[in-house]
Amino acid sequence: MLKSLIDRRRTFLINSELQYRLLFTSFSHIFLFFACIGLGLFTPLFIELGDKSGSSSSVVQQAASVLLYLHAKFWPVVLLSFLLIGLLSIRTSHRLAGPLYRITRILTSLENGILPKPTPTRKGDYLIAELEAANQMLEKFRYQVREIQEKQASLHDSIVACGKVIGHAAPGEIIERLNDIQEKESQIAERLDYFKVE
Repeated sequence: MLKSLIDRRRTFLINSELQYRLLFTSFSHIFLFFACIGLGLFTPLFIELGDKSGSSSSVVQQAASVLLYLHAKFWPVVLLSFLLIGLLSIRTSHRLAGPLYRITRILTSLENGILPKPTPTRKGDYLIAELEAANQMLEKFRYQVREIQEKQASLHDSIVACGKVIGHAAPGEIIERLNDIQEKESQIAERLDYFKVE
């Protein structure tokens, strides 16, 4: 299981649906940002070029040369920004998807009745506090279930011992055995009282 987790962590697309959505959101934001910048830079120049009434040829020529210069410099920056933000978005989503994957794995194990060992955290990941809270919850569950199992095994032994002596033991010994069973049952009930079903 640890090997599969390590193999999984080498893959940058752990939860591809989530990570693609985050990538799309990042691209949408960068597109909106550059659309606003582009409109702010290019629109006045296009208006100047389209205004045939009052502009002199030198103003139009100057606007055209600025437009060509911006056109040559603007689009490579846009493409480079999309590339860098795409890579950073995948890296960031990886740091988010990893802990989510581990928390989901814990919850799936609990759903299947398995109390796994706490899962390790990774430096630089997001949701570390949430993963640590899940680990603390898991450790508390493991402790409580272990105690309940020990008390149940002890109760079982007491019931078996009582059954062996019930036919030929004195009434005082039987009462003593029943009191022992009752005490162990109350210990289990006390442990189970920790859990509240809403």
